[in-house]
Amino acid sequence: MNKLTTLLLLSAFSSSLSAQPKLERVGSAAHIVANNRPMLMIGGEMGNSSASTLDDVSRHFTHLERLGLNTVLAPVSWELIEPEEGRFDMTTLDHLLNEARRHNMKLVLLWFGAWKNSMSCYAPEWFKRDTKRFPRAMTHEGKPVEEASSLSDNVLEADKKAFCKIMEYLRDNDKEETVVMVQVENEIGMVNVPRDYAPDATKLYRSAVPKSLTDYLDKHKKTLHPYMAQRYRHDGGRKTWSEVFGDDIYGEEIFQTWTYATYTQQIAAAGRAIYDIPMYVNVALNSRGRKPGEYPSGGPLAHLIDIWHAAAPAIDVLGVDIYDKGYKDWVAKYHLANNPLFVPEIRLEDKDAMYALYAFGHHDAMGFCPFSIEDYPLYSNAKGDDWKNIDLSKDDQLNAFSAKTADLSPLAACYRLLRQAEPLIVARQNTADMEGVLLTNEEREQDIVTPDGIRLTVRHSYSLGWEPGAKEEVWPEAACIILRLGKADYLVIGSGVVVTYTDAKSGKTWKKGDPCIGLALCEAVNIERGALKPFRRLNGDQTHQGRHVRIPAGLFEIQHFKLYRY
Repeated sequence: MNKLTTLLLLSAFSSSLSAQPKLERVGSAAHIVANNRPMLMIGGEMGNSSASTLDDVSRHFTHLERLGLNTVLAPVSWELIEPEEGRFDMTTLDHLLNEARRHNMKLVLLWFGAWKNSMSCYAPEWFKRDTKRFPRAMTHEGKPVEEASSLSDNVLEADKKAFCKIMEYLRDNDKEETVVMVQVENEIGMVNVPRDYAPDATKLYRSAVPKSLTDYLDKHKKTLHPYMAQRYRHDGGRKTWSEVFGDDIYGEEIFQTWTYATYTQQIAAAGRAIYDIPMYVNVALNSRGRKPGEYPSGGPLAHLIDIWHAAAPAIDVLGVDIYDKGYKDWVAKYHLANNPLFVPEIRLEDKDAMYALYAFGHHDAMGFCPFSIEDYPLYSNAKGDDWKNIDLSKDDQLNAFSAKTADLSPLAACYRLLRQAEPLIVARQNTADMEGVLLTNEEREQDIVTPDGIRLTVRHSYSLGWEPGAKEEVWPEAACIILRLGKADYLVIGSGVVVTYTDAKSGKTWKKGDPCIGLALCEAVNIERGALKPFRRLNGDQTHQGRHVRIPAGLFEIQHFKLYRY
């Protein structure tokens, strides 16, 4: 080996040692890059107490691997990390890292520090008892609440010290890049009141808005969120928070947002100075007509994104936690030009399978993670122990049961498909070569016009009339991702859909002189290392003699089809 070759190898080795996960943006889309490979977080979030003991972690990770996850969101709580002030215990964190590696998964750490669901319930006992050093926020009446003050330097420094210890541990002990992202705090926001009314908070509220904030809002005036553009009234003469943003609870919420965001920035920036990996915050929604304080006021809500961007540039993403109806509307609110979509929490239900397809296909989501994922079953109608030892993380075992995915629970079956198609999906983010469709009882049909000038009409498979359940008044959700592989060459990934095809310039009903679109080929496939592996040619009844491409309700499948004009 010559000297130049040796130097190149040493350089490459050194680079690999210093590598760390990063967030790669593609227009309004984004994805994590770990071990030099782009990835989607096809995952789930563990329940709040499900990673608090070593036995629980070991037991749950075996199940999570079988579900087909590639990423687990797991809590790391301050009370376990620093049980006594100044004494740090990384036992649970170390065990999380080892179990994730053993089960071939990535981790997102959830820092339950000063706040979790607005409250300071995961802070250590020594912190909770010393309210003189670590003061609480207050109500109008001066009553302290179970929420640490976001203006206290002592609170900030104690929280930051523990957080930085975690980041030091990752820097020194995670050369495998197991942890790909970190959540800073959890669902920050004031409850019961729109802002902190402690004397120091009220004094700050009555003072001038920081110039750094008004400068940021002035600079970005043309691209502000519509809500902020309407509230912001700075003209050089107006200076206080109430003058600039309005003298009401909504103006007070903006003030509280600033205090939370500047606090979070200091935590995140200190952590990233030690080990620079992506960081995000998650949000409890302002849903059901509630007002600030009725929902957690000042959290990283979409309408407050400009305050968070101004105050907390060390935070990459505002993640949306969805427990309310109106899924399509909520994900649209959080997939913005300056915020890629990440769903770190969503209510655990079978229809999450459909929601995941829509998030990745239509919104270029960087991740989708139902909450309390360890409680989700692997099989919906398994017979005997046929599937007991299947390892869903291994390609050869995945392909062995491709024709029998109806036995898997919906989310497990869906995740199998997403894991196979992941490289193809990532490659088509923010392009016209990918689209996602979510069909509901109210929206049973959607059109997609492809770059080939072909209109694909996606309907619920119940619309054909012959599937069990088609006569029911309420139809369950159905969904798919359409990937364009080449000219008139597509994949459909999903469940419960029928795809028909017409020329985009023509109407849906053929008229004389209109070109016709025909089905040249249709096959059920697996995807191995980006290559299609057909396992069944579909024709006849399965395609209605070439009239459509269909994945029946209850079956999750990938189908490859080619079209032609005649």
